[in-house]
Amino acid sequence: MITLDDEVDEAAMLAASKFPIKPDDLIDRCKEVILAQSGIQDRSMDESIYADDFRFCAPFVGGPTPTSPDDPMPGLPKAEYLNALRGFDLLQGFPDMNNQYHAFRVDPFEPNRVWFQTRAVATHTGPLMGNAATGKRLELPPQAFSMTFNEQGQVTLFNVGYVIDRTVGNTGGLGGAFGFFWGTGNPLPFPECRPFKGSLQLRGLGLLQKALKLLPSKS
Repeated sequence: MITLDDEVDEAAMLAASKFPIKPDDLIDRCKEVILAQSGIQDRSMDESIYADDFRFCAPFVGGPTPTSPDDPMPGLPKAEYLNALRGFDLLQGFPDMNNQYHAFRVDPFEPNRVWFQTRAVATHTGPLMGNAATGKRLELPPQAFSMTFNEQGQVTLFNVGYVIDRTVGNTGGLGGAFGFFWGTGNPLPFPECRPFKGSLQLRGLGLLQKALKLLPSKS
């Protein structure tokens, strides 16, 4: 196997980690949390799986991206996160949802963090936010997720729905709940919940570049 000059030795980095939960056990802990989250809607889940300082963050959820050291970190606190999920139930609208989890691994730079991916597929056979079922089969793009843990095995940060390839699937390149809403014809009324088109300025720049290519070159 080829090793690049600037490729890190992940195994060595993880072996040198001082985090008390070993990589295989941390991945198991992440999967335990995924299983436990099925009890969010009926409140059967033990909420102590989340730390008191827990944050939930997604590409367009949880506040603005920090741009200076003094900016607050984005993310919904535990109570807001749980209340938001209990406000709607995707499984009611998509009872056959299959997230197709894969690629679980511990981050060698942050050995208390587990990354994983999904390629969710689901059929809209139930009500969604008051809208009737469409019967549409959705294929969401591949997405990256991560859970960060404290030394007690509680989740301190849950990052979700970061699309890896927006050209895959039939939800307009949208991941997370936004993909399910748009894919069934029920997009939320703001630009982030619709397929990417770019700002007027960005599109204008593209048109300008095309126009410049049509001009005769100087000999």
